[in-house]
Amino acid sequence: MDKLKGLTTETEKCARCGTCRSTCPTFRVLGREGASARGKLSLIRAYLGGEVSGKGVYARHIKECALCGACKDSCPNGVDTVGVFAAARSELAAREGLPFAASFIMKSLLEPGRLMPAALKFASRLQGLLLKDSSVESGLLPRFSLPVVGDSRLLPPLAKVFFLDMPEVRALPETNGKDASIKQINVAFYAGCGVNYLMPETGLFSIRALKRAGASVTVPASQICCGMPAYSMGDVATARGMALKNLEVFERGGFDFIVTSCATCGYALKTMFKKLLGDDAALKDRVAAFSSKVRDLSEMLVNELRYKVFKGEVSGKGSGKKITVTYHDPCHLNRAQGIRREPREMLANAPGVEFKEMKFPCACCGLGGGLSTTNYELSIEIARRKAQSVKDSGADVLATACPGCIVQLRDAMHRYGVDVKVVHVVDLL
Repeated sequence: MDKLKGLTTETEKCARCGTCRSTCPTFRVLGREGASARGKLSLIRAYLGGEVSGKGVYARHIKECALCGACKDSCPNGVDTVGVFAAARSELAAREGLPFAASFIMKSLLEPGRLMPAALKFASRLQGLLLKDSSVESGLLPRFSLPVVGDSRLLPPLAKVFFLDMPEVRALPETNGKDASIKQINVAFYAGCGVNYLMPETGLFSIRALKRAGASVTVPASQICCGMPAYSMGDVATARGMALKNLEVFERGGFDFIVTSCATCGYALKTMFKKLLGDDAALKDRVAAFSSKVRDLSEMLVNELRYKVFKGEVSGKGSGKKITVTYHDPCHLNRAQGIRREPREMLANAPGVEFKEMKFPCACCGLGGGLSTTNYELSIEIARRKAQSVKDSGADVLATACPGCIVQLRDAMHRYGVDVKVVHVVDLL
């Protein structure tokens, strides 16, 4: 409660102009005031003033948010809506607790960093009992209705071999592996859960691209979840523990840069870690130094390594008919990190690719803020607009820079009948 009360001044910056209503994806779908940032801020002020209960309508509206930041971007008064809503969720979780399934995953699996890989390896062997192949590439459908999942949601298959367990990855050094006699940038690759457990091939493409571009690459095996899922659900204590663990792991390596191919993880490492650890005087300088080294893969390749990898003779993918590719801006990359040009430059220079911009490329896909777990129907309805934009573009391929968005977009394209392949940008290099 104290953290939320401390943001009272922030909530009072809201001028009630309603600009946020025109950009909020949940308001666009639900059409009610409580779904907008203005409505949520009013509810939070009323709750802090003892005018409304912290349950019922208040709790529902606080959870009806993708934390995409569209309202923050459009607010003429610069209200930190994302920070206020995250604090409200934290207070709500502390008061009411998380749903059992979410609490079990966060505390029993993610926090220790050891049980999750073992549990998911076991699950990868048994997924065929609950899920069946679909007609869609890289997607499985439930054999029957499942809790949280339902019976029609397209799900990503768990990888048979996780990224951190792959021989090519395990052969890399865990600390600074560059030859001191050679002037070479040393990069530590942070995989994140999406790459590690669902899309290991994207991780391999990432480290290969970095190597071809001239970097020395290392992959610390002890890295764990970035903590964003826990943070989004309001479990700040667990998220903080994960941030501290990763800080300690990557500090040991002596790296020049820390690179990730996940937009959400990049935002967590750059910004969320400072929010979670920066209040501790003993950690403030350490986490600032850590976060200053973090780069999205596109940032690293385009800005630091000068996109040497985007040449047909290097990638080996420069022959044959060109494919038309459009791009979805992940909220955690575009809004949260200000990165829009770099992924597009990668695509524009990728051999065999004809890049075509779609309408509303920055529109949220509906995945974030834990919404796809806590309110799937709202989450996938938000994605309807994106599916229409992709269809109207006429593209063969939809590229993005976030594994989480890939999962959501594949499901959305399947649900709304859009025949397009969804991939990570680096998969096309």
